[in-house]
Amino acid sequence: MSRARSHRLITAVASGTALATAVLLTGCSSSADNTSASSSSSASSSSAGRSVSMVTPESTGEYYGAMYCGAKKAAAEAGIRLKIQGTPETTVDAEMQVLQSVLATDPDGLLLTVWDNEAFNQTLKPYTDKGKPLVMPDSFLSDDDYLQSIRTDSYQSSYDAAVEALKDFHIDSGKVLIVTDSPGNAIQSDRAKGFKDAIEKSGGLTVLKYQYVGGDSAKASQAVSSAFAANPDLSLVFSTNIGAGTGVASGITSSHAKGVTHIGYDTSKAQVEALRAGKYNALIGQSPYQMGYDSMELMGQVLSGKKDAGSVKEKTVNTPWKLVTADNVNSAESAKFLYSTDCSAQ
Repeated sequence: MSRARSHRLITAVASGTALATAVLLTGCSSSADNTSASSSSSASSSSAGRSVSMVTPESTGEYYGAMYCGAKKAAAEAGIRLKIQGTPETTVDAEMQVLQSVLATDPDGLLLTVWDNEAFNQTLKPYTDKGKPLVMPDSFLSDDDYLQSIRTDSYQSSYDAAVEALKDFHIDSGKVLIVTDSPGNAIQSDRAKGFKDAIEKSGGLTVLKYQYVGGDSAKASQAVSSAFAANPDLSLVFSTNIGAGTGVASGITSSHAKGVTHIGYDTSKAQVEALRAGKYNALIGQSPYQMGYDSMELMGQVLSGKKDAGSVKEKTVNTPWKLVTADNVNSAESAKFLYSTDCSAQ
């Protein structure tokens, strides 16, 4: 995939239709029995009654809520019982406790999203060594011991967003700040690198040292305020996750900065409202509903015997994304990339 395509807003590298609507889970655990008469009629008899567990961080957030909606829909169609568990935060320790509890139940299949791509390798090895399928929506493991990862192309989406931002907002000088998660999060590291590479290739701007804040809004706000104090010519800020973006928006406001462009990742309801209010100039919208649906659909095919795990050759499948701005946020096309909490709209 070329890294120099400068005017593409949407990447059409994945099959299926991206529906970015969602459900907001109110707790850290959700169990849905999807073996209704209507769903089981279309499900393979060999998959009916199978159980699949889904584990993610940030289980109360809109992004993962959207992913849960897609997974639930596909599980219902396959007649598979899906149990969703997660944590309200992104720390390895919190998710590890949940994952170990889930693995103790020995589910027939596992859908897993992690923020740290190395910390879970050994914990999952006994499970995958038994030949149990592991599918990873929006993440992957560094040891590649999983069936498939279905996610946004983090590098390319961020690279393209930077190119579009420089063009659309007429940025040709000054400093650039990237606020992101720790290097252990390979996906967010790819977002930061993609944006940085595009900026450096353009010339005329200087990229400052990354600010590692995780998803902590308070840390992000402080990082931006400090950057403004030291760099009055700061002209562009890129935040790679929702928490960081919220903090960056706050930091820009509290610093009374003028003429600063803020590009963020994801399109939660609060972010879209902030975009309309001018606290973001653009947002990179993903397809979490499709990630969840496609991951569960693949799991159902493998568990039913319709697809042999050994026949899955593509380790990574990328889903579409879109750069959403104040000018296009109300369009029908952008609506597919805005996270909603209404599963019934699917």
